[in-house]
Amino acid sequence: MKEKNGKALKIASPIGGEIKRGASVIKKILIANRGEIAIRVMKTCSEMGIATVAVFSDADKDSLFVKYADEAIAIGGLQASESYLDQQKIIDAAKTSGADAIHPGYGFLSENAGFVKKCNAANIIFIGPSAEVVEAMGSKSRSKELMQKAGIPTVPGYNGKDQSLEIFTKEAEKIGFPVLIKATAGGGGKGMRIINDKKEIPAAIEAAKREAQSSFGNDTLLIEKYFESAKHIEFQIFGDQHGNYTHFFERECSIQRRYQKIIEESPSPSLTPDLRKKMGETAVAVAKSINYTNAGTVELILDSKNNFYFLEVNTRLQVEHPVTEETTGIDLVRLQIEVAQGMPMKQNSENTHQQGHAIECRIYAEDPENNFFPATGTVLIWNEPSLNGIRYDSGQTTGSKVDVYYDPMISKIIAKGANRAEAIRKMQTALEKFVILGLTTNKNFLIEILKHPAFNDGTFNTHFINKYFKNHTNTNKTNTAICTEIAIVSMLWGWVERNDIRSFRNLPNGWRNNFYRNNWVEFDVEGNKIKVEYRYKNKNSFEIKVGDKNSNVELVSIENNQLACIINGFKKTFVVAKSKNELFIHHPPSGSFRIKIADRFPGVLSTEKSGCYQAPMPGEVVKLFVKTGDKVEKGKTLLIMSSMKMETSIEAHSDGVVEELFIAEKSFVEAEAILLKIK
Repeated sequence: MKEKNGKALKIASPIGGEIKRGASVIKKILIANRGEIAIRVMKTCSEMGIATVAVFSDADKDSLFVKYADEAIAIGGLQASESYLDQQKIIDAAKTSGADAIHPGYGFLSENAGFVKKCNAANIIFIGPSAEVVEAMGSKSRSKELMQKAGIPTVPGYNGKDQSLEIFTKEAEKIGFPVLIKATAGGGGKGMRIINDKKEIPAAIEAAKREAQSSFGNDTLLIEKYFESAKHIEFQIFGDQHGNYTHFFERECSIQRRYQKIIEESPSPSLTPDLRKKMGETAVAVAKSINYTNAGTVELILDSKNNFYFLEVNTRLQVEHPVTEETTGIDLVRLQIEVAQGMPMKQNSENTHQQGHAIECRIYAEDPENNFFPATGTVLIWNEPSLNGIRYDSGQTTGSKVDVYYDPMISKIIAKGANRAEAIRKMQTALEKFVILGLTTNKNFLIEILKHPAFNDGTFNTHFINKYFKNHTNTNKTNTAICTEIAIVSMLWGWVERNDIRSFRNLPNGWRNNFYRNNWVEFDVEGNKIKVEYRYKNKNSFEIKVGDKNSNVELVSIENNQLACIINGFKKTFVVAKSKNELFIHHPPSGSFRIKIADRFPGVLSTEKSGCYQAPMPGEVVKLFVKTGDKVEKGKTLLIMSSMKMETSIEAHSDGVVEELFIAEKSFVEAEAILLKIK
């Protein structure tokens, strides 16, 4: 803090802001967010003796974070635009509850300068940077200009006001393909497209603009050089209201799909001590150049020759902040609140040291084998195993519903080890034992990544998933032994159900008047049709045949959704849940399986009409490009769907004529719903 004649100086920011002094003590905080981040903030508030207020939409009225808060206020609506993005509703809720401050979490209003200004006008402390900093860094074009003036290395590209197709084409050719088109506002992969050839530019710009407008209310784009072999490294920065700036080391964020991170870790396996020092100094220089206050991250690209370039500043807490907390021992949310109250930081990169290694895996409600399309449903069983060195940041529990309105990330697992190898082993064990049934997630996929040699030796880059998992199929699905065990467990579960309601009370379940013919049942185990033949022996023992393999099986117990059995001398325990005609089974250590029970006496099977197009995921039809009677050519975009903030184009797979439409724009559909028919 600089002084002159005993009076505190107001330090002006080069972007027009002013550092504030003497914020009042915070006694109650409204969290303008939902899910796991809302609970994460509430936990720290509770430890600090600060009361918490949740706001919730109609879709979230029964959510875990609402129950966790000291107070909860309904703000209505299903869509984010009707609830968590409605600035006035949030401000009114803060006033009604008497909250001194608002913590925005990440996403939603966390990087909205207009919202920060409204908080200031309402005399409510915004726990984050100033409106001026948020506004400047919220524009990738503006932030790039400021960094260039400050002498920070930036990625070659174009970020001008002229948004014409001609200019973008000219600049792309000047930069050299491949290039990356991306929205100047927001992040998380929205409004981004890779362009490999001049002819791809028009369609990429149109799609990126539409997605950016939908996600951020701003369709301005910039274009940058796209690195085909690079690492994504970010540094956690912090600034206080007394002119102190620091970083708390880096996070490795290169394991991504659709430009969104799914695994992060600290420290990065790619950085030498010298490179870490240089990049850290650059991150602090960025913070100083804009008089940054509170938490943020400086995003950097590291190329194959160890050259690094500034990408952007995220003016908020990051999803992956726990790995920094686990390796430094600093509660970043607590530090955010202290800095917002005007307290000077005691920690800096000189007196803070990293210990051990931490890895975070994001659990998404999505299907990795179906282009990572979002998945919805009800959590039938949610069980986080208590393990040494494992932390869970979750917003779900048994009975939670996951719908189409919000981001598909539902939980995070953080593993801490003495070194990277130990952290990886702990994370793999935690994922294998973590039970999530009733909902399709990426949990099994994360386990496969952790086992991959390129991940374990640290040689991966941002193209890791496209390179090694482009047409991914869960290896457990092709493992005959595992699928056989799942089918046997499914048969046992059904046997117990039928045994409870059998019609002939004096006959054992599965009894036949033709003794020489086995009873049987058929299942679809993750796409594998499996027939299980079985014969009841005695004392819950069975002779079971699957294919040409015979097994002796004893049912030991079924209690609280756990089924224990002995298969050919090996005792195993499975977690089982049922919904309608589907079973969900957790098979340690192979993961979770979805089983469809075949109808023993099916009626007339209906065949899908030729030419029908089905929804690949649940979601909203945001744009329809055809009408009944239109002629279409193969490859033409028929419609665009949006689910959990992700857009997907449905294209014609053959020439034809639109015979019938079953949907309209702005309508919501379930996965596999018929959208239209082309003949």
